[in-house]
Amino acid sequence: MPQALATVLVGLLVVAVGLLGLVWLRWQYLRARPGLFPCVVVEGAGPKRRERVGLATFGHSALEWFARDSLSPGPAHRWPRQGLTIKTRPLDDQARSGWQVVNLGFEGGGCLLVISRGASSGLLSWIEAGPSRTDSAA
Repeated sequence: MPQALATVLVGLLVVAVGLLGLVWLRWQYLRARPGLFPCVVVEGAGPKRRERVGLATFGHSALEWFARDSLSPGPAHRWPRQGLTIKTRPLDDQARSGWQVVNLGFEGGGCLLVISRGASSGLLSWIEAGPSRTDSAA
């Protein structure tokens, strides 16, 4: 019986290490892509508040966010550029921290992002540089 238990434990250890390895490889793949920046997504409020660490990128038509602890090759969140609004404030009273809280507004809701000041400036520029919001139909 002890040998069977040891075999099961070794098998579970191999599976766990394999899954952690896949998460790590995905994370390294994402970090190698240009234009990615660290981003914490804060969802909900009060007892249902959830903070998730990940990476975000400015796509052609959407802001995409990839969760750190996921095996999914696609983004966990995708916010279309059209209609995004942002409001920023420093993360804490010490403005030297370099991090900002961004209130990201979009059709159907909103969420908070915690990103660097540089990424916040980039996000604002990216939104402003997007296609015109006027209807071009004649």
